[in-house]
Amino acid sequence: MAANAQIQTVKAEFLDPSLYDDTGLAALPRLSRGTVLTALSRAFDLAEGRRPGHSQRVAYIGTFLATELGMELPQVEEVFYGCLLHDVGMAASAPPAQPPAGRGSRTGKDPASVVPAADSGHWAAVIETLKAHCEHGSRIGRKLGLGETVARAIASHHDCWDGSGLSDSPAGEKTPMVARVVALADRVESLIDAEASPLAVRRRGPQLIREMAGSELDPALAEKMATIAERDTFWLGLYDNDLAATLMGLGHGPLMSREDLFDFLGVFADVVDGRNGRESGRSRRVADMARRVALTCDMTERRADLVKVAALLQDIGTLGVPAQFLSKPDILTIDEMSVVQLHPVYARDIVSEIPGLGAAAWWVGCHHERIDGKGYPGMLEGDEVPTEAQIIGMCEAFDALTSDRPYRRAMSREDATEVMRGLAGTRFDPYLLARFESVAGALPA
Repeated sequence: MAANAQIQTVKAEFLDPSLYDDTGLAALPRLSRGTVLTALSRAFDLAEGRRPGHSQRVAYIGTFLATELGMELPQVEEVFYGCLLHDVGMAASAPPAQPPAGRGSRTGKDPASVVPAADSGHWAAVIETLKAHCEHGSRIGRKLGLGETVARAIASHHDCWDGSGLSDSPAGEKTPMVARVVALADRVESLIDAEASPLAVRRRGPQLIREMAGSELDPALAEKMATIAERDTFWLGLYDNDLAATLMGLGHGPLMSREDLFDFLGVFADVVDGRNGRESGRSRRVADMARRVALTCDMTERRADLVKVAALLQDIGTLGVPAQFLSKPDILTIDEMSVVQLHPVYARDIVSEIPGLGAAAWWVGCHHERIDGKGYPGMLEGDEVPTEAQIIGMCEAFDALTSDRPYRRAMSREDATEVMRGLAGTRFDPYLLARFESVAGALPA
């Protein structure tokens, strides 16, 4: 009885009545790159194991400083993108091991400039990982079409003013201003986050920033930032619960077309595939199939587009799951499975921050539910499982069956179709499964 009560409690918490509002007219919204990146930056925080909102806080600090410096709007926008994406490389690589206890500096000293001899082996591994994530991040920035200035800022955000950072890039004033501002914003946020008490860091913050001047930070920028950190308005904005909405409201980046949005999200889908040991293009393939199945189920073109977006973002939450769990060739332990089963919740929460994607966020959160109530994370039953979520789940399951995995070889389409038929009435609605099969059967060989 106690176990049943616990299950019902979990289910009640997962079911948000507002998500059952009529979404029949839901369609793809017009979104800017700045809006999408603000929300997705939470996934990069997950990948690095940072406190949620780290990248958004870095963007707030960097944009605040850039505006105070009187930088031109295009440069402010580059700072904004660089700050939100500075850790995107962590989504494409394993997070670094934590530094040994008691090492480093409370002033936010970069690991590359503090390498204790006794721990040189450990720190060397940490530094190599940090270098890799900077390189990965800069490549992702280029693929997103954000320009070379943003890519360079991402690549050099662990560099120091005095040249003691990670890369071989020119130091000091030879470093582009955008890159200097992004590096400063990241260090200042890390400094703030390291303090247990907001009141204490409010009091000591300006001095701690000034202590980094001339070594880690551009002295002029450090002094300007320290002056900013003496204002209450700066701290009120930093700790605002609506910080994400504030950043989105800055309006950075033009509105994307339908195809631009698909391509933009496809870059992140490719990153997630690579990080999880899947072939590049796997998520794009699932998303294209999901859109075709949605149309076969008599959905409008606009709604089918929304299904495609949800399918592209379905696995963004896996960035919060250790990669070794997802690629483990053996059966997962109960604890490991519990962690893996959180990824739809992470994804739902991230996608729900994007205006107009509330319905898509719900479908993403439900794509591992089953109509027999044995799915996760909410153990939904029957009609509680959205049609769109089932479509995404079908396409993902079929693609998984027909792809090589660490624990088995890929099945033929015929064998995979037989397995899918066996899920009718348990995992998937039989009618939807028949619609899916009509699409899968027409796929090119």
